[in-house]
Amino acid sequence: MKYLQQYLSIVVLITSCFISTSCVNDVDFDQTQDVVFNQTVDASLIFFTIDTSDFENVNTEEAVVTVRDTTRLEFLNDDFIRENLIEVTLDFQVDNTFGQSLVNRAAFLNNAGQEQLVIEFDIISSPDGSVQQTLYTQVLSQEDIEAISNSIQLANEVVVTTNGASLNGELSLQSKAIYTLEFSDL
Repeated sequence: MKYLQQYLSIVVLITSCFISTSCVNDVDFDQTQDVVFNQTVDASLIFFTIDTSDFENVNTEEAVVTVRDTTRLEFLNDDFIRENLIEVTLDFQVDNTFGQSLVNRAAFLNNAGQEQLVIEFDIISSPDGSVQQTLYTQVLSQEDIEAISNSIQLANEVVVTTNGASLNGELSLQSKAIYTLEFSDL
C-alpha cells in the first residue's frame, strides 16, 4: 500500500509539472488587445393589430388613410451601444386581410422629430379576405447605422389607398431589430 501511495504521488507530481509547463510555455499574454467579442441581440420594435373598427370614424372616400404607431428606441440611447454597433437587421412580418393597396413606412426619428432614415415596402393585399403574409428584411449599411445612431423613436405608418372603397379586414404587424455589437479593447 505504501508503494502504491508513493507511486501515485510521483505520477501526480510529474503530471502536474507537465501540464503546468506545457500550458504556459507558448502563451503570449501581449495578444489580449486582439480579443474581439461579438454579441447578437433581438429587440422587438413595433407590433400592433388594426381592424375594420379602427376605421369607423374615417372618411374612406379620401384616397389615402394613414395609421401610425411610435415607439422609443431605448437600445440606441446608450453611448456604449452606439460606439460598438456594427450591424442592424430589421425584420417585418405583416398578416393582412384588407383588399386595398397598403404600404408600410418606418421612419427613424431624432430628438427633434426629424427623419434620419426611412424604410418603405409594399404590403400584399388580400383579394378575397384570406390572410396574406408579407415578410420584409433589410440589413442596414454602415451609413444607415450612422444615420440612425442618434434616433430615439421609430414611427411606423401603414398607408392605405382606399380608392373610395370601404375598409374591411384586419392587419397585424410585428417587427424586430437584430443588432450585432462588437466589443474589443476591453
